[in-house]
Amino acid sequence: MPALGVNFDLERTIRLATGLTLFTYAACHFLSHATGLLLLDNLQAIGHGLILRPWRTPGGVALLLTCFTLHLCLGLYALFRRRHLRMPAIEAWQLGLGLTIPLLLAPHVTDTRVAVIYFGLEDSYFRILYHFWITDPTIGLPRQFLLMALIWTHGCIGIHMWLRYRDWYRRRALLFLLIALAVPAFAIAGLINAGWEVILRAYIDDGFIEAHGPPARSSPHAQVPAALGAIIANLQIGYLVLLAAVLLLRWLRNAYERRLAAVRIDYRDGRRVHAPRGYSVLEASRFAGIPHASVCGGRMRCTTCRFRVLRGAENLSPPQPAEHAALARIGAPEGVRLGCQARPRRDLAVYPLIPADRPLDGLRVDLDQGREIFVTAMFVDLRDSTKLAANRLPYDAIFIIDAYIRATTTAILARGGVVTSVAGDGVMSLYRLDGDAAEGARAALRAASAIWREIERLSEEFAHDLEAPLSFGIGLHSGLSVVGVVGASDRQSVQFLGDTGNVAARLESLTKEMNCVAIVSAATCSAAQFPPPPAWPFVGAPIRGRDAATPALLFERLDDYEYWLEYCGEAPARSRC
Repeated sequence: MPALGVNFDLERTIRLATGLTLFTYAACHFLSHATGLLLLDNLQAIGHGLILRPWRTPGGVALLLTCFTLHLCLGLYALFRRRHLRMPAIEAWQLGLGLTIPLLLAPHVTDTRVAVIYFGLEDSYFRILYHFWITDPTIGLPRQFLLMALIWTHGCIGIHMWLRYRDWYRRRALLFLLIALAVPAFAIAGLINAGWEVILRAYIDDGFIEAHGPPARSSPHAQVPAALGAIIANLQIGYLVLLAAVLLLRWLRNAYERRLAAVRIDYRDGRRVHAPRGYSVLEASRFAGIPHASVCGGRMRCTTCRFRVLRGAENLSPPQPAEHAALARIGAPEGVRLGCQARPRRDLAVYPLIPADRPLDGLRVDLDQGREIFVTAMFVDLRDSTKLAANRLPYDAIFIIDAYIRATTTAILARGGVVTSVAGDGVMSLYRLDGDAAEGARAALRAASAIWREIERLSEEFAHDLEAPLSFGIGLHSGLSVVGVVGASDRQSVQFLGDTGNVAARLESLTKEMNCVAIVSAATCSAAQFPPPPAWPFVGAPIRGRDAATPALLFERLDDYEYWLEYCGEAPARSRC
């Protein structure tokens, strides 16, 4: 059975958009319930009449129905697509809650919308609360509170999974937790307060019962409760049949793939996997629960999933140009392939080259916290720093270097940068770990201006000790990098892996050859969303290991650099300090 072609980016976008829409509606619903703390009439006037009014329009109802249908279908399809149900606990909770919600939602939707639209019942909190608190308090009311808890928890898990790698979210995690707890607490308190008022009004006012209670036997709506009950039962049974069908199709698909359309993959340690045809070797390892290294998660941003083919190389799909280039870059010998790209058509024997379960001694990379984001790197280095030690006492030279390092790192930190390494007099920094590429590039460019000005100030201060002003170079480049925590548990630091830092360092080293102070790559200009500079044409900067030169801007004087920043709409360092 062939695998279905899926645009995962589109699927993820639709799931996120529909989920956020439904969560927004749930939040409005909860806020509406919370107005019950202001008594029943205000609950009806403010909660029902104002907060929920847009959602009760034909357009609002259509939007909710569309989002719910798409979200449910994507959830069922995600369940069908899974080859196994091994998953982290938080994902299991999210999936389980999502599959349970439709069963509890059917009675609520039927009582609130179907009863109003198709049977003409009263559209108000009075009728609904009367039903919960007086007509059906033993089943309907607990079921409603349980539905609220499940919907809110499912939504909060989804929001957390979406934002968990954003730095601003991590810094405010406690605030978000308090909000997540406060909203349902106020909603339940509002329903309880309004419910007690409903009970009190029904006790002292027979007209309230007649207006908002169940239809009398002589009423034209006398048969409506029974009809609504039948609709609820049909909706729940229909959903359970649909869920059972998905599970059955999933079981049949897995059985077919394992018995008739599977390929066998043998590992050097004797383990064997039967995986569906079309799986990559990395997917097959995960399918069988066999540890297989993959720092980038199978997106071909690294080569840690590489393996040696022991038998059956002719049964592999040929390497694509990107895979061939990645293997050539690390000098991989013949017979080595990437696990995320190689897809066996028939039986295969492999040997993963990077152990996935071997503990590291001392140094480690926290891959759970690592993530691939677009960042800007800046490398600053003094030229001819060894001359500073000539004819000077060691401490005198160290004093000048220390002043340079402090001035440079202070300028970096003041503009939101992160110092990732200081090696001798070379300083590498990184900008905007929250993934804001444009602001990160602009912050790096402002920091370069500040560093340039600070080093010129130091040259003036130490003029009596220096034969010539301090000479230095700055290189800036932007691109994708894997950013994570590196180091022993008691000495961790933020580091990034990829070409971005290497290119920035290479650009800095070219400043001396190209007779300038700063080189800014075109990638950084583009990331900062700066317009093409008419007075500064891009030149090609040769980068070792790259066939084509990297287009970049060269700056010899600080005044020219700051004029360029002003032209691009950025105030220079002198107006920001």
